[in-house]
Amino acid sequence: MKRIKHNNLLPWFTDDHGTLPASYLRSCAEFFRSLKLQAREDIIYEENERLLDRSTKPQASSLTSSKLHGTNRIIKEK
Repeated sequence: MKRIKHNNLLPWFTDDHGTLPASYLRSCAEFFRSLKLQAREDIIYEENERLLDRSTKPQASSLTSSKLHGTNRIIKEK
């Protein structure tokens, strides 16, 4: 059986998987699963950050004033 150096992914892409050691195939599969999970966590984190940023920004209703002349006009800054 072929011996493969630790952290070497080249055989995964270039060699027939039938010729690779089972432990190597398991290790690579686990590594690719961890990348997929990490990508999902990153997406969730970024989505939460985006939602938090959105919630701290002033909303459009805070830019209107019903106290001015009894109407709901948008206040524009110059």
